[in-house]
Amino acid sequence: MRKLVIYSFLLFSLHLHSQSDTINENAGMKFGLLPAIAFDADLGFQYGGLVNFFWYGDGTKYPTYNHSLYFEASQYTSGTSLLRAYYDSPEFIKGIQTTLDITYFNDLATDFYGFNGYNAQFNSEWIDDEDPNYKSRVFYSHHREMFRIMTNFKGVLTNSNKALEWMAGFTLFNMNINSTNINQLNKRISDDKKLPETNGLYDNYVDWGIIDEKEAKGGLSNYIKLGLSYDTRDFDANPAKGIWSEVFFTMSPSFLSDKNTQYTQLTAMHRQYFTLSADKLIFAYRLAIQNKLSGTIPFYLLPHYVTSNLTSATSQGLGGSKTLRGIRRNRVVGDGFALANIELRWKFLRTRLLGEDLYLANNTFFDMGMITQEYKIDYTLIPESERAEYYIPNEEKMHFTIGTGLKVGYGENFIISADYGLALSKKDGESGLYILLNYLF
Repeated sequence: MRKLVIYSFLLFSLHLHSQSDTINENAGMKFGLLPAIAFDADLGFQYGGLVNFFWYGDGTKYPTYNHSLYFEASQYTSGTSLLRAYYDSPEFIKGIQTTLDITYFNDLATDFYGFNGYNAQFNSEWIDDEDPNYKSRVFYSHHREMFRIMTNFKGVLTNSNKALEWMAGFTLFNMNINSTNINQLNKRISDDKKLPETNGLYDNYVDWGIIDEKEAKGGLSNYIKLGLSYDTRDFDANPAKGIWSEVFFTMSPSFLSDKNTQYTQLTAMHRQYFTLSADKLIFAYRLAIQNKLSGTIPFYLLPHYVTSNLTSATSQGLGGSKTLRGIRRNRVVGDGFALANIELRWKFLRTRLLGEDLYLANNTFFDMGMITQEYKIDYTLIPESERAEYYIPNEEKMHFTIGTGLKVGYGENFIISADYGLALSKKDGESGLYILLNYLF
């Protein structure tokens, strides 16, 4: 396993109530605090924490909150860092669900495996320092510094059908892309594990001209989002029944972005939840497609998928914690994709802790996805003697993972998630452990 992740699950709850003869125990403010420690063989230890504040007003709508404010700050000893603030409220603008996300993520070694899934060959021997064909443990990576501002607004379309809603939003991306900084990583690595000064896949793609020099170093890309939502879920954080379907039209026009990042996209997602046993067993699934309609999507935005609700710092894939659990992050990227996630969720323990509801749950899952619209590249630019090692056309097919997870729900809205996924093909990697917040969907 590439990464060993250890989280210390320490939760604290704070209640602020108005002084009256009758006190609603769910009124006022509550928060969940989670210190986190992680370790990555190349990046070192991660330290920091996160806190989520919930304001329930007089408590009559509990567990639905009036306002939610989330902060996360962490850093690796090698220098990779994350800062995030996320606000969500149905009350900020009366009758409109409003979210604001501001994120800075400086990733010294973000995953990069080429384009179009299995068409891009993944060679595990090249990143195994005990193999004679070893190139570098960070061969499939590059540096990515991302600053993002994302706004989302959602409101009822007609009073006669409150499940049907309109959606709108604006997202700003400023990306700084470069080669993996080997010298910086080596400062934190023991002498016997130093990384060699060699090109990675990103550097080769730039040298060969597969990645256009106009976007090789990143750039500014903004988009406007318009869409419709049909939502009959009984409870957002962990639905027991209902449907949640969304369709988005995304436009990145020339007056908002760099000249080489103009495109339009269509994204559709359908999620459905079934109660098999009251308050214990839930069957849930998610289907999603995303396709380019026109223009050129810059290579560094291909992993980004459009959503109305960010449950983590990034929405990217396919591959990784939010799409195909167990497959390497960004393993499957192209102009268009199809995705399916199937879960059986079982709440096997309910109790109370420090005056709050607490539950433990297991989720068993099956994930699948593939590229449906290839990112057009001229693979003949790869030297003929090496071509088959890097790229084989028409190899792409469905990618599969299976896995299981543990959920700790505290106060209904604060959910700690640990998922372990296993890739069913060695071409996608081996497995992945993901310890985050919230259910996947």
